[in-house]
Amino acid sequence: MTGLDEALFQALNGLAGRWPVLDGLARLVVNDYLAPSTLALMLVWMWVRGATPPQRQSDTAAVLNAIVAQFLANVILKAVNLVYFRPRPFDSDPGVSLLFYRPWDSSFPSNPATFAFAVATAIYLGDRRLGRWALSVAGLWALARVFCGVHYPSDVLAGALLGSSMAFVVSRGFSAWARLRDRLVSLLRELLVA
Repeated sequence: MTGLDEALFQALNGLAGRWPVLDGLARLVVNDYLAPSTLALMLVWMWVRGATPPQRQSDTAAVLNAIVAQFLANVILKAVNLVYFRPRPFDSDPGVSLLFYRPWDSSFPSNPATFAFAVATAIYLGDRRLGRWALSVAGLWALARVFCGVHYPSDVLAGALLGSSMAFVVSRGFSAWARLRDRLVSLLRELLVA
């Protein structure tokens, strides 16, 4: 861990436990349900909202990109965890203000940040307006993970980069997937589910 990583962690986590309202909001945001459910609802909204065939096709492609991007990002994350284990902040420092349960897996890279930024970036690449909201949700979740003492800033930054880069590769640079995805979208439209 670098000095900057430690300093940023101490600055954010040092605010925890001082103001009950802020702690309550952080506990709401950090949980395992609010951000993933919000991002999932955004994907459902994209799946059903299209008014025109081109918009429906574009939105369906973005949803499929999000699903594939988060899957691939998490495969890479698990591979990293097989060769490198980073203890959580509360394991390394008994003075950490912990406002969340004690996860047992590696702190680096952050699983929640990886998932959230893969989905949010895929949404953004499909619809910039909705994507800004999705990226805000992902960013708040990542920030709350540091504030509540379960990740270092570099953990969530690495997760954000991993998730975002997979979303970009899947959405813009993976031509074999694009061809398969477009066939799948056509099939789903014929079955009247997209």
